[in-house]
Amino acid sequence: MKQHVSSGELTERAGIEEDTALVKIENLPLRQLIGMAWRVKTFQIVGPAWLGGETFDIVAKPPPGYQQDQLPALLEALLIDRFKVVVHHESRSATAYALVVSKGGSKLRETTGARTYLTGRPGLIEGNQRSITELKDLLAGMLERPVENHTGLTGRYDLKLEWNPAELASADSPANERASLFRAIQEQLGLKLERITAPEDFVVVDRAQRVPVAN
Repeated sequence: MKQHVSSGELTERAGIEEDTALVKIENLPLRQLIGMAWRVKTFQIVGPAWLGGETFDIVAKPPPGYQQDQLPALLEALLIDRFKVVVHHESRSATAYALVVSKGGSKLRETTGARTYLTGRPGLIEGNQRSITELKDLLAGMLERPVENHTGLTGRYDLKLEWNPAELASADSPANERASLFRAIQEQLGLKLERITAPEDFVVVDRAQRVPVAN
């Protein structure tokens, strides 16, 4: 693990690449790493503002027989060891969204090729052989609200979703449902986001070091 050195480019890569031989996490802040480890989104993390500041790179060799669902536990152990992270959980009521299949049916394409890098940045979500869980987690990050998977879709899909990030209003604004992202989800994926209220798990960071223990 090391602090990320920025190239200064607006389209600089930030995300995860993994297989059974290597896990590579690039350019992500501690707040997002905590969210991945404790299985919550960044807006469900209560802690100091600096958690979203500096970004880090992680390159690790996973244990034999590694499966994707092992990543949170492995990352949690790493953050506890290197950043001395201590957290506790609280349940709070929050505005959320349910991801459902729209009336016209899903337009998602079942994957036929290899798993590729998952990009999730304002204006673009793209990656092959990806699950609805991965999609809804990225959408939750864009909207800064929990997103629940109510689609019933269990396959692996080649995702590509493009929208104008400048049109995305506040998640608390009714205009949000008319924003480009909401239209793109319906038009490009055949899915829809419906506003709901639900109890959500929040992670409260009691302690964390700004600088990780050296390799």
